[in-house]
Amino acid sequence: MTSRWGRVAGVGCILALVGVFIVGGQFVGLTAPFSGSAWETVDRPDSVTVENPYGEATVTYNERGVPTIDAENERALAYATGYVQARDRLYQMDLVRRLMGGRLAAAFGERAVESDKFHRRMGFEDAAEATWRRLNGTEHGDKLEAYSAGVNRYIETRPLPLEFKLNDYEPARWEPVDTLLVGQQISWGLSGSFADLRRETIADKLPRAGPLYPRRLDHDATIIDADRPGHDWQPPSRTDGESVQAVYESVRQFDTQTGLGSNNWAVSGEFTESGEPILANDPHLTLTAPPVWYEMRLESPEGNVSGAGFAGIPFVIIGANDDLSWGVTNVGADVTDAYTYEWRDGQYLYEGEYRDPETTTETIRVSDGENVEVTVERTVHGPVLERENQTVAIAWTGLTATTQSRAIDDLSSADTLSQFEDALRQFDLPAQNFVAVDRDGGTLYYPAGKFPIRTIDGEAVPGDRVFNGSAGHGEWAGFDPYGQSNWTGFVDFGAIPHLDDPGYVSTANQRVVDDPGFYMGTSMDFASPYRGMRINELLAARTANGSVTREDVVAIQRDTRSVAAERFVPQVLNATDEMTPEARQAAQRLADWDYRMDRDSRAALVFHLWLDRFRNETFADEYNANGLGDSYHPRYWVLQNLPADSRWFDDVRTAGVESRDDIAARTMQWVVEEIDREGYETYGDYNTVDIDHQFPVGFLDYPERPTDGSPFTVRNFRVGASPVGSSYRFVVSESGSIAVLPGGNSGNYLSDHYGDQFDLWRNGEYRPFPTGADGSPTITFEEAEGAS
Repeated sequence: MTSRWGRVAGVGCILALVGVFIVGGQFVGLTAPFSGSAWETVDRPDSVTVENPYGEATVTYNERGVPTIDAENERALAYATGYVQARDRLYQMDLVRRLMGGRLAAAFGERAVESDKFHRRMGFEDAAEATWRRLNGTEHGDKLEAYSAGVNRYIETRPLPLEFKLNDYEPARWEPVDTLLVGQQISWGLSGSFADLRRETIADKLPRAGPLYPRRLDHDATIIDADRPGHDWQPPSRTDGESVQAVYESVRQFDTQTGLGSNNWAVSGEFTESGEPILANDPHLTLTAPPVWYEMRLESPEGNVSGAGFAGIPFVIIGANDDLSWGVTNVGADVTDAYTYEWRDGQYLYEGEYRDPETTTETIRVSDGENVEVTVERTVHGPVLERENQTVAIAWTGLTATTQSRAIDDLSSADTLSQFEDALRQFDLPAQNFVAVDRDGGTLYYPAGKFPIRTIDGEAVPGDRVFNGSAGHGEWAGFDPYGQSNWTGFVDFGAIPHLDDPGYVSTANQRVVDDPGFYMGTSMDFASPYRGMRINELLAARTANGSVTREDVVAIQRDTRSVAAERFVPQVLNATDEMTPEARQAAQRLADWDYRMDRDSRAALVFHLWLDRFRNETFADEYNANGLGDSYHPRYWVLQNLPADSRWFDDVRTAGVESRDDIAARTMQWVVEEIDREGYETYGDYNTVDIDHQFPVGFLDYPERPTDGSPFTVRNFRVGASPVGSSYRFVVSESGSIAVLPGGNSGNYLSDHYGDQFDLWRNGEYRPFPTGADGSPTITFEEAEGAS
């Protein structure tokens, strides 16, 4: 990244040309070195003293801008954490709560109205308020209030970050509900799937495609595998809907984003060189500037914990304390259902009687235009979404009071794996694959969360359908939308398949186990097994001699060999007889390739472009003709396993009958032309990481640079307008723990830590994990006079 002074000059030049309209000519006063207000929000050598109504605390930043916050009690710690997170990430925090509360248009105008309508209709804020009613007055609720007070102290007494001045608005006070909304945003992004609507649309528009969406993918790379040490868990003893394509198309942009996932694994001391366990985690989320994760270390008499959380939440979510370390990946469980009804005169039929939906009208304030009214309707099952006279109600496990926040708080203070498991009992959503290790070498795997049991006429049924809400089909017993659920109709925590003390275990969003004893999801919910297969292959090789080291684990996180390439390349080479000479020459680059998706590889470029296009060439003819875009296409694992003479390879637009070889050859010809047209030389010319700030001013973005990896490699990266990749990498071990962010820990553009880890991240390098304060405090909190 450029120096601080370079960034100041860059801001000045850009705003002088294009941005003076935004800031009303006030830029000089904003950034004048050491006197302008923006400088008061970034790295300063002098110490600041702040009153804290809950007690004393100190904040010491390390060389990468990670704070160690040390306080005399938990509420003083929460207050200081709120102040510090606001100092480093206030704009990001405000953006998330605006998004989930449906208040973006008040700051960003008409372009955000549709987003606000969706979030108002879903009622995320009402669900967060239900959670707050449950937590208010508890010890955990007291921490959330103290945290909010710390955020507000910063808002009220310190200059606002640059983005607020560019957008010409000020943030409202922070409330505990806002912290819960941040949790809602992460949860919805990982589990708020409209796969049932997508599946129903495919079944209606293209019924013969049904076999392309099997209940489960045909592979044996499950997370729980009886052939691995300690994996001896045993299980305990078409549709009611209508075509809902219009509804799905209207909400598709808010569906769980394709490609989101993660890797984690734990190796017990039995298989490590040191005899101590090793844990690794790299969650795959949208890459943003600043990063999604915020790294911090929290110290109090209750214990010490280091790791990463989300700005707006005062707790570490993945990390380590003095006794344990843990990481998470998304289970991908199906915890969202859709219901249709018979409607008459604005009423819906439910269990033999017509009822009025609960209806309110809300006003969306629009900063650059007329305010917009939105009608919010709810049935007994949840919020109503409607488009072109097609209506469904949505149930989601996050639309009720949850204990997710309290569970995360308790995880940090667990001293043993047993206590850690007890804390997981409170973890509602999003269902997550937790792996944990203790200092004695013990290990744990638990896919924690609430899994609904759907029934029709008293019989349990899968949730892979749109249910007849009028008949009460598929209801979740004990679920109270926007209220206090008792969860009676959900899988008992002890019945969830899990592993106590496995020799090693890894997760990469593939299905948990072949027979969990209840419905968890389908092939549309779980990831293809490519990453999981590669991680297990590497772990099996390294555990064979019982001497796994931290360096081995780092090498696995950096691994770029594509199992998908191993499976698809033979199909390419088998089709060379059908190719033109130039296409055949390109294909031959794959013959001796090592299947590594490295930036300097020409073969990786050829394969990646071919694979993306191959799926489209296979399915687009029939899907497009039925109004189904590429978001409806089957998974690559399904494509990989189609017979060479599958009807899907035939292009119905031509007179002949095409085979897989024909489509593979045609795709390679397109690749040759694309490479020539774009002037690509290597994979890195295409595979660039381009991370943008949420506010569309170029100087706030990270620089565009080439990197390694692909969607199907352990070193995960997906290029695109919203790039997805390893949003945080960390490895915890006895020989020293390391981590890296895809950017910097500070959200302030003028900070030296705005993007100081970006190049380390894209090059597969790390920095030491925060383990304590080193140096003099930057911020000292003194107990306010008269505080109790």
